[in-house]
Amino acid sequence: MLRPTAVCAAILLATACYHGPSLRTFQPANSPDGIDADLRLRKTHVRGELLEVQDSALIVLTDSQTIVMVPVDSIRSGVFGERGALIGGGGNLARELAQLRLLSRFPAGLTPEIRARLLAAYGQTEVRVVR
Repeated sequence: MLRPTAVCAAILLATACYHGPSLRTFQPANSPDGIDADLRLRKTHVRGELLEVQDSALIVLTDSQTIVMVPVDSIRSGVFGERGALIGGGGNLARELAQLRLLSRFPAGLTPEIRARLLAAYGQTEVRVVR
């Protein structure tokens, strides 16, 4: 006969496996694109796909198809797809950037060659800085 504590433990373990987003519904796991970024700055708003996370800036392909660099210290709040608000909430910025790096299109960073190809593909010669 099974003891009630063993049954409860089995139920808890089985249901714990289903907590959080599944791979089927988590957008970054289902496409090569980076996570959606919605960044609020002092004077402007940047929305688009997160391409790269640097130590002090985010590289974003905006909804208007422009590649921009947003310095992290200019961001008042940052909401990222299903992950929600990750920047601007007073949390550990280094940890937040590390999480975002994994969700970007280029988690290992943009090489100079890939950066040049991306810029050429979008008709740019350099990344535009947004503050």
